[in-house]
Amino acid sequence: MKHCIITIKFIALLFFGFISFKNQAQNDKVIFVKDVPVKLKSASSYSFFVGYEVSKDSDLALDISGGPGKFWAGKTIPVDKGKGVFQFQISPKDKPRVGKGYRILVSVRDRGGDWKSERASSIIRNVEITKNDAPILDDASFSLLTPTSLSSREVFEFDIKYKASAPRLLQVALWNGQQWIAASQNRSINTGEGSIKVTLNAGQPKEGNKYRFVLYYGSGEGFPNENIVSKELSGIEITKAIKVLTLDDLNEQHITLSLNKNSNSLTLPGNPSYEFIRIISTNGEVVKEETNTNSITVSDLDKGAYYAITSKDDYYKFVKL
Repeated sequence: MKHCIITIKFIALLFFGFISFKNQAQNDKVIFVKDVPVKLKSASSYSFFVGYEVSKDSDLALDISGGPGKFWAGKTIPVDKGKGVFQFQISPKDKPRVGKGYRILVSVRDRGGDWKSERASSIIRNVEITKNDAPILDDASFSLLTPTSLSSREVFEFDIKYKASAPRLLQVALWNGQQWIAASQNRSINTGEGSIKVTLNAGQPKEGNKYRFVLYYGSGEGFPNENIVSKELSGIEITKAIKVLTLDDLNEQHITLSLNKNSNSLTLPGNPSYEFIRIISTNGEVVKEETNTNSITVSDLDKGAYYAITSKDDYYKFVKL
C-alpha cells in the first residue's frame, strides 16, 4: 500500500511538473499519466490514472469501447476548475470479450454535457483484450511533456517512447479537426526499448484549438493506415507564431518616443490596451513586462535608452532621463 501511495504521488508530481513547464495558457488538457497496457486481460474492473487541467468546472469521461462484440463501458466524474490527477476505477456490467480493436478514451467535457461538448481528449486505439495476462512486446507513446498549447511554427518536435519486438515504424501526424495538415516521415526503430525524437514540418499552421497529434506505430506495406497501435492527443491549441527579434530589427524598425523627465510611466499610442508591453534594454535583456494595458511604469528604470515592444509587434525607442 505504501508503494502504491508513493507511486501516485510521483505521478502527480510528474504531471504537475509538466503543467508548470509549459506556458500558462488556459486551454484544457487531459492525458493518461501512467502507461495503459495495449493488451488488457478481460476483467470485471479496470483502473487508469488520468492527469487533467481544466479552465472551468467540467466533467472527465472515460470509456472503453469496440472489439468483436461492440463493447462499451463508461464513467463520468465532475472536476472543479484547476488541475489534478485522478484514478478512474471503471467496472463494466459484463467483462469485455477477448479480441482486438478496442479503444480507451478519456476526455474533458462541459459540465453535464455529452460527447458533442468534448474539448480535449487522449485516445488509445487497437487495444487487445486477452484471456490471460499477456506481455507487452510492442508499444509507443507520446512523452508526458508533449505540449498541448504551443505557438505556430515550421517544425514540431516530439519525444516518443517505444518498445519493439521486431523492427518497426513510427509516424506522427497533425490534424485540425478532421483535416489532415502534415505528417512526419516514417521513422525506423530497431528491436528493443528506448526513445526517439520525431520531427514534423507543418508550415506554420494557423491559430486554433481543434488540433490533434496522432501517433502511429507498426510495420508493413499498409502502414500507417494499418498499425499495431495508434494514440491521439486532441484539443491541441496553436497560438500566434512567435516572432524572433534581433537588436538590428529594433534599431531599423522602431519609432522614437519622447519621454518627459518627470514621467512615471510610458503610454503607447495606437491601441487602448495590449496583451503585453515589454521593456528591453539596449543589450537585448527584457527588464520588465506589464499585461492588458497601453501604459507601463518606467520610474524604476535606470537612466538610459530602452525599447518597448507590444503584442501587436509595435517597436518603440525611448530614453529614460
